[in-house]
Amino acid sequence: MKKIRSNSISSTAAQQRRASVLDSGRKGCDPDLIPHRGSISGTLVTLLPPDKDQDLALSRLLSDSETMKYLTFMTRPSGFTKRDAADRRMARDQRQQQQKELVNYTIAIKRSKVPRKLLHSIGDDEYLAAHKVPVDAGEVDMDEPYVVVGCCGLNNIDLGNRCAEAGIILDARFWRSGVSTEALYLTLKFGFETLCLHRIGLQTTEENIGMRGWMERVVGVPVECVRKEVLYLGNDSYRDSWDYAVFDHQWYLSVEKSLRARVASTA
Repeated sequence: MKKIRSNSISSTAAQQRRASVLDSGRKGCDPDLIPHRGSISGTLVTLLPPDKDQDLALSRLLSDSETMKYLTFMTRPSGFTKRDAADRRMARDQRQQQQKELVNYTIAIKRSKVPRKLLHSIGDDEYLAAHKVPVDAGEVDMDEPYVVVGCCGLNNIDLGNRCAEAGIILDARFWRSGVSTEALYLTLKFGFETLCLHRIGLQTTEENIGMRGWMERVVGVPVECVRKEVLYLGNDSYRDSWDYAVFDHQWYLSVEKSLRARVASTA
């Protein structure tokens, strides 16, 4: 009885915190809250709107076998050209700006914030020049050279049912560096606290032990289901999808605090 009562109180507290977000003047599930060109600044990373000057960097990432080894269902046999990356960017921009189906970010790290142990692995030609990036709210001052290390965001946004899916592609050189945790923390925070979503799903594969461990040990949620043979690899080959989900009450009760502490510990 005591355990049931404790869960009930916790659920009520979570609902009160969620209601405070709605009462703060940010209308949940309003399509106008999906940005045309959004940006979020973190401690380590800056989430930028995709731009044409990032196309070459994204084509390299999408073509890198180590970066994409758990995402082979998204790869192409001959890799991605700069033109391919541009076409992908423009198609996703349309889905964001017109259909309101996704929120897409490029993960950028300023040179001074690149972990010291990784500096030697980044060529000078990989850095983009310092400049001001136009965004809906004005501009983001990338006041020093920066490197594109991936992309992340929300996909398949269903505002009517308050659901979406989160995803990330990260340069393999930056795995286990704290980048993915902060990028996904900022993405989830936007989804729950700005869009006021109820459920955000994340999908991975059985082989991706790192992502599964992050979801289960860091986020603290178990696998929700395993969908058999839904990811087509080509040549009549399929892969299972391991599906996870975070709910708004979990976010407000524990997940937000846990991820925020994790980000702070790697800063």
